[in-house]
Amino acid sequence: MEIKEEIKTIKYIEYDGMRFYQEDKGYWISSKHKRLHVYVWEKYNGPVPKGYHVHHIDHNINNNEIDNLMLMGKYEHLKLHASLQNKDKVRGNLDKYARPKAIEWHKSKEGKEWHKKQYEMTKDKFHQRLDIVCINCGKKVNVGRGGAGNKYCSGKCKSQYRKKMGWDNEERICPICGETFIVDRHNSRKYCSNECRVIARNESKKN
Repeated sequence: MEIKEEIKTIKYIEYDGMRFYQEDKGYWISSKHKRLHVYVWEKYNGPVPKGYHVHHIDHNINNNEIDNLMLMGKYEHLKLHASLQNKDKVRGNLDKYARPKAIEWHKSKEGKEWHKKQYEMTKDKFHQRLDIVCINCGKKVNVGRGGAGNKYCSGKCKSQYRKKMGWDNEERICPICGETFIVDRHNSRKYCSNECRVIARNESKKN
């Protein structure tokens, strides 16, 4: 009888000192049962009004930047998502079904009218300009669209700050010693230390 070992990777996003873990539906949620996209929207705009939902503009639930979030009426939001799903296919196949229908809806007369109304409601904020200090490098810059949602002087500073704050970190288990270590999710690192990496390489040579 062979003994087998299963290695489990726990993914999470760290934001404002809190950890958000991915639930079954794909949304990121904290231990206090607050979804990340809702938390981010409320951070800049205050509590979500009763009867409203926070919508991902590009339909990517992993893109929780404030510029990708907007408020929608609850029933309008549910109606939109229902129209993007093919009831005869497995829910969640966004690339094949939802996104093409979303594009079609946004280009339709109904979609254009909806976007026009949203623009009229938010145009003052979009055209607002103000001076901010980049939270990464401290440089003073004058920003436009996004208002208070802008915190960086450039995309480079944004990436550096995310790395510094560990927002893309995840826990992994070293397959050699079993120790848990933290690493950026974009990093291909498999081992907790150089010593374990050498052991793995030597074992591979033997085989």
